[in-house]
Amino acid sequence: MEEIDDKLWFEYDGCVGKHFILGNPHTFPGRMMGWCPTKNRSFFFSKCDTTNSSSETEYWVKGFLSGNQPKYPRINEDIDFESEEYKDWQEKINEFESSGLWKYDNEEED
Repeated sequence: MEEIDDKLWFEYDGCVGKHFILGNPHTFPGRMMGWCPTKNRSFFFSKCDTTNSSSETEYWVKGFLSGNQPKYPRINEDIDFESEEYKDWQEKINEFESSGLWKYDNEEED
């Protein structure tokens, strides 16, 4: 098991006590891995699953979600930052940063 940083605690909806961030489980954008000392096991969670946390956790999660933002689908094209398409994308990113859930298909073409 990874080392637990006791400053990175949060309360998890549906379970009692403090839980701790372990890192990135590399599953879906925004998903994080935590540790539950009560159940003695790791689990995956999103920001919206937390109810309270330390200020260190808040900053860790903010940085994590910023780094996990799915890229703009038309990144290889010129981007019109004033277009409705881009504004819609920004709204989706804002929602992602708020909840930690990415609810949209990424329409990128390779």
